[in-house]
Amino acid sequence: MHTLRQENLPKLDLPTDDELAPETVEFLASMPPLNVWRMIARTGVAREYRTLLSVMFGKDWFPGADREVIALRTFRQNGSDYEIPQHFVLAEAAGLPREASRAVLDDELDRLSPWHRRLCRMVDDMAADAKLGADQVRELVSHYGSQDMAARAIMIMAWFPMLTRFVDTTGVPVETVPDAYDGLSVPTGHG
Repeated sequence: MHTLRQENLPKLDLPTDDELAPETVEFLASMPPLNVWRMIARTGVAREYRTLLSVMFGKDWFPGADREVIALRTFRQNGSDYEIPQHFVLAEAAGLPREASRAVLDDELDRLSPWHRRLCRMVDDMAADAKLGADQVRELVSHYGSQDMAARAIMIMAWFPMLTRFVDTTGVPVETVPDAYDGLSVPTGHG
């Protein structure tokens, strides 16, 4: 994992309210005060991004603990530390204990359930090969009981690497406010 040393500080500045359209400033005021939202505002797709995350973090779309294992393993694979404090909170809200989150990040997979170990290995394989093999896809279908759910797992495995590349390349700084993640149960709000 990299640290917040000088060479890792922001490569793009977070936009100030003066740099953003009034409707974007209003939108940001309705979101959790996370630096990633301010940087996403630079892209012009913050509202669309919120819509997608609202679905991906919805209670019935995909098992939250599995999503968080995939996310945390991706952060480990990509050496990305911005998202980790948020996802510790999101993981606990989804029912994944802090000890399991730490096990994913510390590569102590024997401390995880067999399925979460398997998900970690799939994330590792996707990071190495940019795709899963046919046997792994069949395993996802078998475990989740449908091709739709398997497709959602694959989407999540592809989504989080994109996020870490954006966050780390733009240099989104970790929030410095001590209670920035209090009450956070989804990245789009508090429930």
